[in-house]
Amino acid sequence: MFYMQLIERYLTDAVLGFFALLSLFLFIAPLVFEFNDFTQDIVAALEYAIVLLFVLEYVSGLLLAKNKVGFVVDGWRVIDMLIIISALIAFIPFVPDVLRHSPVFRLIRVARIALLGARSSFALKLDNNSVDLSTNEAVIGLKVLSLGTSGAQFEVISWEQGLNRLRSGEPDWLFISGLDESRLASITAAMGVPISAVQGLFQSTSPGFDTLEHFSTFFVRYPMPMVPGARLTRTPILLVGTSENVVVLSRDHTDLDEKVQLRLASIDTKTPKMVRATLALVSEIMSAYTQVAESIEVTLTNLELAQSRLGDEAFLARTFSLRADILKARASLKHLKSVIRDLFSGKVIIAGASPSDREPFHFLADDANDLYDDIDDLRESLQGLVDLRLNVSSFQMNRVMRLLALLTALALLPATVGGLLGMNITDAPWPGTLAQIAFGVGVGMTLSLYVFAIKGWLR
Repeated sequence: MFYMQLIERYLTDAVLGFFALLSLFLFIAPLVFEFNDFTQDIVAALEYAIVLLFVLEYVSGLLLAKNKVGFVVDGWRVIDMLIIISALIAFIPFVPDVLRHSPVFRLIRVARIALLGARSSFALKLDNNSVDLSTNEAVIGLKVLSLGTSGAQFEVISWEQGLNRLRSGEPDWLFISGLDESRLASITAAMGVPISAVQGLFQSTSPGFDTLEHFSTFFVRYPMPMVPGARLTRTPILLVGTSENVVVLSRDHTDLDEKVQLRLASIDTKTPKMVRATLALVSEIMSAYTQVAESIEVTLTNLELAQSRLGDEAFLARTFSLRADILKARASLKHLKSVIRDLFSGKVIIAGASPSDREPFHFLADDANDLYDDIDDLRESLQGLVDLRLNVSSFQMNRVMRLLALLTALALLPATVGGLLGMNITDAPWPGTLAQIAFGVGVGMTLSLYVFAIKGWLR
């Protein structure tokens, strides 16, 4: 079993693809060049060795596979088996030459060329950075929560119950998640607001707070929980408030309702409903972006520690993803802090809010500014890391170019001498011999190398 695992470890798809390509060239070479018997024997031995590698890898993979039926019927494994079979048929030693040149054997030879080409192209199509688009979460239907008269805890109600409460005009706060665009008309009709006020949930891209006639809207993108190394995902959230009702709409299911419910416990129940809802919602969104900033900082720290072990392509891929997440968070915070500042200054007026009710937004505005600065610092740190990597790569490239220049300068001496003397040393009109000329060239190259070392050009 140990040897089987060793074979699987070293005979990877990339290695087999290389040997398939080499076998393809060895197979075509006799059709292009005329080989003597000795050369033909060497080519045949190499082809036998490559086929043996395919056989070893196939057998070891089959023995180690948990699902042997799935292993056998796998598309690339079928190609491996066809390559082995076609090669063994072509290599059968006791098949007469007449049969070897028959149409059937010619067809097998053509098929083998196609199989080897397909197998070698498989390694080029491997993508280790592919993204798994599958999800482990089941799709949950519409979820409607009501804060009711208690003002402290959400309770689950049906969609029709929620619409009826809005139509009745009873003071309520609904939290609706998993909403699709087809339900917008029903909920806007129940609230008595135009449908254009909530279409931003599916069309808007930047946060904003608007007060129109008898209702207000607040659009923001809520960042989903993020662990270090994961990508940032955001879901749109829309708050629509009238003098009696507040409705929070979300296209996706999130944990925002649970967090808002906990946040409400720290806000005075005498605060106007729209102010209380906006304050709780903005506070939790700010808290979520704080966690995003912390996660990005950890990811950036890990990238700084691992960057020396990463190849250029892997490093640039990770920095590109991290930079995209930072820019998305930075753009959201830029608009969010502007909205919070307007709420505090009174430029945007919440229905029923007094100057004292706007005071908590002052602290949120300061926190938003600090968080925006933190995200901006992370962006600059990432840019500094990228610049460092590019400078190191440029320095290494300069060393390679300097080495090539050195080799070119050293090769200039024998090339010049060889060009002047030509190919004929014997019977030349000068007394120098080949050994003497080679010695003189060696001395010149050694002295040149010494001058380069003294100048420090070899460092």
